[in-house]
Amino acid sequence: MSYSKPFSRTEYEQRVNTVKQRMQAAGFDLLICQDPASMGWLTGFDGWSFYTPQAVLLHLEEASPIWFGRAQDAKSARITTDLPDENIVGLSEPLVHHPTQHPFDELCEL
Repeated sequence: MSYSKPFSRTEYEQRVNTVKQRMQAAGFDLLICQDPASMGWLTGFDGWSFYTPQAVLLHLEEASPIWFGRAQDAKSARITTDLPDENIVGLSEPLVHHPTQHPFDELCEL
């Protein structure tokens, strides 16, 4: 499958570094993006999974952002981003539409 990314790896790295600098200046070490536009701007992620819980996490101590979402959507993260495989985290499928637990409960354990 061929996918042409809208920006270069260098562009996304510059965006990540700029956001990290602003995070550090503001005094916080973790940013959680849930909006598809923000996730795309920061990583290039592009998928039709916006209707499910998903997020991109940016931590000052991590070299790359972390994508978190349904395991079935992880392939989109691998195709549309330059994130390393270990930073693409699929949530446990039994949490989807679970009556008492939310997928972000699992996110908190990362």
